[in-house]
Amino acid sequence: MNLLSLGEKTVKLAEKLGADECEVYLTSVDGNSITFADKIESVGSFSSTGLGVRLIVNKRIGFYSTSSLSDKATKQAVRTALAIAKASNQNHEWVSLPTRTGKAQVKGVFDKEIEVMKPSVIADAVALIIDGVHGYDKRLALTRSSISVGVGKDAISNSYGTSLERSESFASASVEVKAEEAGKKGAAGESRLTRNWGEIDFQALFCPAAERALKAMDAKSIASERMPIVWMNDVFARILSVMFGGTLSADSVQSRRSPWAGRLESQISSDNFNLVDDGLREAGVGTREFDDDGIPQQMTPIISKGILKNFLYDNYTANKDKVLSTGNAHRSYTSFPTPYPNNLTLKPTNVRLEELIEETEHGLYVTETIGEWLSNPISGDLSATVTNGFLIEKGELTQPVKDVIISGNFFKIINGGINLIANDLQNSGSTYAPSIRVAEMALTESK
Repeated sequence: MNLLSLGEKTVKLAEKLGADECEVYLTSVDGNSITFADKIESVGSFSSTGLGVRLIVNKRIGFYSTSSLSDKATKQAVRTALAIAKASNQNHEWVSLPTRTGKAQVKGVFDKEIEVMKPSVIADAVALIIDGVHGYDKRLALTRSSISVGVGKDAISNSYGTSLERSESFASASVEVKAEEAGKKGAAGESRLTRNWGEIDFQALFCPAAERALKAMDAKSIASERMPIVWMNDVFARILSVMFGGTLSADSVQSRRSPWAGRLESQISSDNFNLVDDGLREAGVGTREFDDDGIPQQMTPIISKGILKNFLYDNYTANKDKVLSTGNAHRSYTSFPTPYPNNLTLKPTNVRLEELIEETEHGLYVTETIGEWLSNPISGDLSATVTNGFLIEKGELTQPVKDVIISGNFFKIINGGINLIANDLQNSGSTYAPSIRVAEMALTESK
């Protein structure tokens, strides 16, 4: 189905029926997935479509969505959105839909191999993992693992001549390994989310998980104390996403729900903490030619040498502040756009991860956690339960550790707490971070 022609046709219908402005957002996704443990458990394909109509009548906004792209469903969506607009109150902050749209030059966001991939190719990767884990050690078994690939297409049409379409691909793999012997148990996992199938090294995916699961059989909790913490890259990326993902949004700032409101051009971190939103990152998980308003994505400095430089805008929030959008609109076909990071990235240094560990006399290296999503991005209170980690003694990894809670204040961590940043950039979703060392955090037993 030609998404663009359907979008243009729908915009014209809305205008004909009385809309002052109309925007149509369309999407389609197709893919294949396999779930497995020690054998393949299910093989499936998925496919979805959707259309969202946003229209304005005298500053009254109406919105309606449908998962069907049939002519009947599309016309009904327009009529329903129009009725909702006419029944709504005026939004006096409304300016207009985007009038300047276009595409940025990006690389690596569409993998043709995924577009034509057969399930047998995914099954071969699954077999590699299963055989690899079984061959690694007889004490190991796989649990709750999966591989998925897919391609998506999105299109945007509006009353100001916008007619844009983009295509993207994704590949995700998650491997969970357990180890058991003589009543001792351990577990560990690894996952990858990329744009391109060839970026996933499946051996490099399961080997670290297998090794950590074996060592975790001897893992112990440790007594409460304060010590330096080395956070593994993808774990710290998850923390960055929790603590910054929503609070950098202009929507949060304008509604005073962000701790950063009113703090532009002020010092909020140490000068070794440099954060950007790189919407143009090659093969980035959040890289797109244009955001969900149709505005080209860009690289936006967020924190430069400790100074807060920018918030993230979509078209609506940018109009409210009388600034340009940063190209950060995100949405599904069932929702309005809202600003959110594209590829939030903590800039790495030239320091190796090994140096972070070697230069730690007594500390903890954290490789897996749960519960960090319960941290508070408004107050900065941060906590996470370590499910896999290692004591660092005289610069070497020693005793495996589990079942301890790490806590501290994130604002203090980024403002003087981080004393080393590594070069091993890795993503968790669309957030990228290197491993880092925090000078001191509190540890308490979770049991």
